[in-house]
Amino acid sequence: MTVFERHTSSETAHLFPQVVPADKSVSTSALLPHCFSTKQIDRADRFSAWRHSYEPMVDLKERPTTCANAFSGEQVLWDLGEIALAEIRVKSLDFISWPMQMKNSGLDHWCLTLFLDGTCRTEASGDQYVSSSRLLQIHPLGSRFSGSLTDCNFIMLWIPRSLCSDSQHLLDSVAFQSIGGPLGQMLSSYITCLVAQLPYVTTTEASAVAHATRDMVIACVAPSADRINASKDQFAATLIERARKFIQQNLYNPVLGPDLLMREMAMSRTKLYNLFEPVGGIHRYIKRQRLCEAHKRLVDAQNPCRIQEIAERLGFSDGADFSRAFKREFSYTPSDARHHFIQASYQDTQSLDKLAPSDKLPFILRRLQF
Repeated sequence: MTVFERHTSSETAHLFPQVVPADKSVSTSALLPHCFSTKQIDRADRFSAWRHSYEPMVDLKERPTTCANAFSGEQVLWDLGEIALAEIRVKSLDFISWPMQMKNSGLDHWCLTLFLDGTCRTEASGDQYVSSSRLLQIHPLGSRFSGSLTDCNFIMLWIPRSLCSDSQHLLDSVAFQSIGGPLGQMLSSYITCLVAQLPYVTTTEASAVAHATRDMVIACVAPSADRINASKDQFAATLIERARKFIQQNLYNPVLGPDLLMREMAMSRTKLYNLFEPVGGIHRYIKRQRLCEAHKRLVDAQNPCRIQEIAERLGFSDGADFSRAFKREFSYTPSDARHHFIQASYQDTQSLDKLAPSDKLPFILRRLQF
C-alpha cells in the first residue's frame, strides 16, 4: 500500500482545505476514502492507469504539453452507497464520450463537477460550454460530448438516475450548463463543505447524507425559463424520460420491446430508434435494465427466488444466455452476485480494498447503476 493510500498519513489529507469540527474525534465507523495517485506509478504508465480509472465515463487523451512534463493525477474517492464523490487534481487532458463506450458501460448517471481551479471546455450537440473556477457544470453520462481540461482541481459528484426518479427532467434540462446565481453558489458551497466534513461522517449516516445531497442538488438546479428555452434537446429529453419510466414499469412484461413502446409513445420505429441510439439502442437499453433489475433481486437477502426463476421472470428463457449476458454486463456471474454481494453493503469496503486503486472508481460507478 502506497503512502498516498494510507489515510492516516499526512500525505492523504484532503486535496482541499477542510472545516474541522470542534469535536476532532473520528468515529471508528467513519467513512474511509479510496485514494489513487499516479505518483507511485512508473512515468510511462501513469496516464494509462488514470485513463483506465475513468474508462466507464469517458475516453481520455493526453495533451501535448502534458506529455513533455509527465502526467500526474490524484483522486480521493468517497463511496456513500447511493452516490459517489471525489476530489481530483489532474494535469491538462482531453476527454470524449463516444457511442461504443456508452454501449459498453451502460452508465447514465449525472456527473456534477465543481471546478476549484482551472477551466473545462465541453462541446455537445454543436454547442460549446465553458466552466471555470467556482462554477458547477453537469455532464449527463450516456450523452455524446467532448472537451478539454486545463491543469485543475475539482470536486466530482455522481448521482444515478434511479435516485432522482421524479426530477430527472430538471437535471437533463441543464445538461452541460454552468449552474450560477445564488442557488448555484449555495450548491457549490454545500458540496465544498460536504467534502470537508466527509471524514467525520459515519457509515450509518452515509445514506442520509446521500439523500440530503440529492435533494440539495435538485432544489438548486431547478431550471429557470431562460435555461429551459436555451436547451435545444428539452423535448427529446422529455420523450426519453417518459420512455425510460415506461420501460422500468414493464420490465417483467414478456412483450416489452420496440413495438409496445412505439404504441405507448405514439411514434414511428425510426424516431424511437433514433431516440435511443445515443445510449446503445432500444434493445440494448431494455436488456441492460432487465439485467440491472436481476442484479437487484439477486443481492436482495429477502428475495428467496432461484436464479433461474429471476431470469425467466425478466424475459431470459435460457439460463446459459442469461449467465453470459450477466457476466458481460457486470464482469461476474449471477452466482457470484448472489453469494458474494448478498453479504456485503456499501459500508463494508473489504471487496473494494482488494481492488487496485485505478479499479475502484469503475467498480463504484457500475454499482451505482443498480
